[in-house]
Amino acid sequence: KNKKRFIPIIMLFLGVILFIVGYEMNYEDNNQTLFVDLDELTVNDDNIKEYTRGSYNEFLTDFKNNKLNNIYITDFLFDGVGQYKALDLDDFIKGGNEMETSSLNIKTINITKGGNYQLKGSLTGMLAINTNNLQSDVNIYLNNVVINSDSKKVPAIYVYNKDINYTKYKVSIISSENTENYIEGGKLKKVSMMPSDKLVEYENKYDNEVLTNYQKLTNYYGIYKESEIDNILFAKIEADTEDLEDGDPYYFYKGAGVISSDIDLYFKGTGSLEVVSKNNEGIETKGNLTLGNGTGDYKISAYDDCLNTTTSSLVLNARNTMTINVKTLKAIVNEDAKEGDAIDSNGEIIINGGQILAVAKSGSDSGLDSDSGTFINSGVVLATGDMYDEINSNSKQNFMVLEMNGNFPKDSLIVLLDKNEKIVFSYKTARTYSYLVFSSDLLQNGTYYLYKDGTLKDDGSYEKGVLLGYTNNNINNMESPPHPIEGNIPPEQPENNLTIPELDNNKLEKNKGSIIDNTASNKEFTINNVKNFFNGVAIYKES
Repeated sequence: KNKKRFIPIIMLFLGVILFIVGYEMNYEDNNQTLFVDLDELTVNDDNIKEYTRGSYNEFLTDFKNNKLNNIYITDFLFDGVGQYKALDLDDFIKGGNEMETSSLNIKTINITKGGNYQLKGSLTGMLAINTNNLQSDVNIYLNNVVINSDSKKVPAIYVYNKDINYTKYKVSIISSENTENYIEGGKLKKVSMMPSDKLVEYENKYDNEVLTNYQKLTNYYGIYKESEIDNILFAKIEADTEDLEDGDPYYFYKGAGVISSDIDLYFKGTGSLEVVSKNNEGIETKGNLTLGNGTGDYKISAYDDCLNTTTSSLVLNARNTMTINVKTLKAIVNEDAKEGDAIDSNGEIIINGGQILAVAKSGSDSGLDSDSGTFINSGVVLATGDMYDEINSNSKQNFMVLEMNGNFPKDSLIVLLDKNEKIVFSYKTARTYSYLVFSSDLLQNGTYYLYKDGTLKDDGSYEKGVLLGYTNNNINNMESPPHPIEGNIPPEQPENNLTIPELDNNKLEKNKGSIIDNTASNKEFTINNVKNFFNGVAIYKES
């Protein structure tokens, strides 16, 4: 009888234990906050477990048995099959099959489960976030963090997933209040996904010199067996044939930016974040990119696109919408880059707020470039470049496009005044440009005047320089009905003038003449609803 009497108590006790264990497991995935010290390499004051190449078998056992901690350290990036090989195909072209591959050798902090991660301190290495088996969102809080990959061939932050269209849980990078955060890194170049015994089937994708290179490099493509490819943890991309160069593999994975993500990526917070590229893009996603939630200061410099959402056109249901709603954003392509748009999307660009400066590479590319339309709905936007990608007239805020008759000279001030001679915007840069896009809630319907040089005084007034005009006004507002302006009522003294210095002062490559060598006959820049395009901008001369 006594034994029977204790059975319910034992069952109750076991039930409580199971409940606690189950709660803790759920808490671990959904509600936990881990405090990560990058200087000391600790989490919640405990050392973070580290796996090296010497303990790779132990790592592989823990991985297969799902015993890896939420956060751990490796000196390699695990791809789901074997230790990662950093294949830089461009390095192999000249040497053919005589060159050897090199292994990634960098300290990698790996995050594998959902939760809140409060980071502080500095890391020389990479933060890698595996989102393949998440049970909750991943929130990365930056508290005066510095991450530098110390390599041109390694991203500083890499968010990866097999499925580009994965949306079950989110990854957010949050700059905490009153913090300054700095991220610098390179890119993960294309790495072949083709097994060596199948390469011959893809030779029909190439011809001439590209085919020759492809055949030379076959030894370097045999990274995986055919049966292993489905286990790769990174997004597999199929190249558009026209993009294939140097015998690149037809299938590959890559991370083109300092911060690269295979899936949607969200940036939030009221602090500041600076992203610096060592050799390619700044922030790149293969899904949607949401920059800011109405707050935050962002500065991005790159050797290609500063912001980019891009996916191969062969990927079904790809999403590449970029949404920007910040306090400030400076996206400036380095002048010694080969090319680069400041803000580029294979989908839409939607700007909903913030003071935004977007400067493309001189001699090429655009400040704002999108495949499916750029929409400026609010904020103060100034973008320059030597190409113009059309801003959609369904934008909710008036915008103007200035097409220069030649180049606007570097180190020259450009100022727009309203009819009451109040400054609407002023801008000066150390490079030339042939297109300028400006949008603000101050840009109401009416007449404006444009000037070059002159003097901006300490009291906020402007001593006029040379009056500019234009040749033709290609306004095409009939495409869509006008939209009401949703910004604030313009103050008498504008608070959102743009007088922003350039990030770099490198030598200008482009030289094809200046607006000072030309003249224009129309001096009144009339804003008429949303879309306003003025071409032939040059020195004004009475007809």
